[in-house]
Amino acid sequence: MKGTKTAIAIILGTLLVTGIACGSKSETPTPTPTPTPTKTITNVNASDYGGEVTLGHSEFLVVTLDSNATTGYSWNLSAISNTSVITKVSDVIATPTPTEPPLMGQGGQEVWTFEALDAGTATISMKYIRPWEAEAEPAETFEITVNVE
Repeated sequence: MKGTKTAIAIILGTLLVTGIACGSKSETPTPTPTPTPTKTITNVNASDYGGEVTLGHSEFLVVTLDSNATTGYSWNLSAISNTSVITKVSDVIATPTPTEPPLMGQGGQEVWTFEALDAGTATISMKYIRPWEAEAEPAETFEITVNVE
């Protein structure tokens, strides 16, 4: 035990002397914060159907629509009328908050993100369908006009 304490004392003493000889400081320098770019996000949902939104260049539009994958239905992007104005970035299924007790077949939401590319106007059209029922009318539709300045 005495040998271990002596070895530790020698190692710590060596580190201390080396640190002093090299001119090290005992305080850690504070890192310079890196600015993070922020982009404006505009959120819309089913109540905004048929409406208009205005975005600036490189801003995002997030469309959140109720969905229930257990029924076989999902939101599909029918069209973007002008893809030089706005583009789809992603679409994800957001699961619902768990309930107690869990509900079988509980719905959730689909979250679609679009980015404004260039000045102009474009219409985003979506439909809530079962992909294998190609000839069936959509259960719901969603449409919004996007003006990019």
